[in-house]
Amino acid sequence: MEEDWIREWTDERFELNKGDEDPFDIRAYFDTGLFAKLQRTFMTATGMNGNIVDPSGVAITDKIEDRAPAFCRLVQSVPEGERRCLRSDGRVTSYSITKEKSVICRCHAGLYDSAVPIHFRQHGMGAFITGQVLLESPTEESIADILERVADLGLDRDKLRDALQDVPIITEEKLKATTEFMSLLVEYIVKSLEEADSKRKEMEWRILLRETEMKVIQAKLHPHFLFNILNLISGKALLENATTTYTTVNHLSKLLRYIVKSYRPLVTIDEELAQLDAYMQLQLLRFEDRLSFTVDVQDEALKAALLPSLTLQILIENAIKHGIEPKEGPCSVRIGLYQQNGLGVIEIEDDGIGVDADTLRELKDGDGEYTKRNSGIAMIRKRLDYYFEGDFELRIRSETGMGTAITIVFPILANI
Repeated sequence: MEEDWIREWTDERFELNKGDEDPFDIRAYFDTGLFAKLQRTFMTATGMNGNIVDPSGVAITDKIEDRAPAFCRLVQSVPEGERRCLRSDGRVTSYSITKEKSVICRCHAGLYDSAVPIHFRQHGMGAFITGQVLLESPTEESIADILERVADLGLDRDKLRDALQDVPIITEEKLKATTEFMSLLVEYIVKSLEEADSKRKEMEWRILLRETEMKVIQAKLHPHFLFNILNLISGKALLENATTTYTTVNHLSKLLRYIVKSYRPLVTIDEELAQLDAYMQLQLLRFEDRLSFTVDVQDEALKAALLPSLTLQILIENAIKHGIEPKEGPCSVRIGLYQQNGLGVIEIEDDGIGVDADTLRELKDGDGEYTKRNSGIAMIRKRLDYYFEGDFELRIRSETGMGTAITIVFPILANI
């Protein structure tokens, strides 16, 4: 049983979280009709109030039926009483989310509430709360304590005393059993959220895939004709002893064949590196002695791991375009690959011009004008999210004049 001291423990956290925007707002995921049906089922089965609330304790569904005791309705009839009740809902919700388990607490007026947290994708999105009950018949001492708690609300003391007689009295065991019933409903809610999120992600991926496929189709430019022309240029360059031109055309041909003929959703890191080598050879020819490029593979076994195709090229291209090109003098790009705690890690570092703090924040958030102009990172993030089902990290570090570093941490999938 969690007692009154929880109020002091949660006060600071409640104030810190108040007004914060939650990127995992349950309102963006839940089905109003489904949740209303679950609430109605719970209230019919138990005869108690039930609410699904956000992390602040605010109900996210319209009031279906008010089963609050007359005492609670009387307390909430004045603004300060209503505020305290909402704050109590926020406390029990916040505490259950923090503890990641169901809890039973006393409200500001001395009645008992319980909450079951709703966790989704490792985020506390709200809770299923109930209560407004007593665990034993009120005595003169307990009645005096409750009336003292609400004495400053200016309500009629006799009316409050009479209303207390209608507060449901259930045993602690029954409240715990009711809380277990709530836990089953919450499991159903989370499953519903997971299914809805999966459908949303699949739809987003289908849209992204259609856009990508269209770009690939537009970029093909009749590949057989294109490769024939490249072979013709390569042959003439060799006959004319133009070795640099011959090498350039060969690298370009390899790059285009990979993109046009070998486009697959997932490829091995070894394939990515081979394709990237052809791409970087072209960039090195372009920048001549101004650009250096290194690849540091600390674990050869990692080359068999799978990545969404063109991940490395898109990130390297982004580094060159936005970091290296605007900078004068020698520049470098480095790729590091290693394993850490059973996960694959890719580091892409450049010593280009970097970005300022506001732009870095925008890149991390994934929105804003700069991100729109640098859609490669946004696309990579979406593709990683789809294929690794959210089980990845994409971290960006940068400072003006000091370059940029992108780190991807991902599960190692075998090439089946």
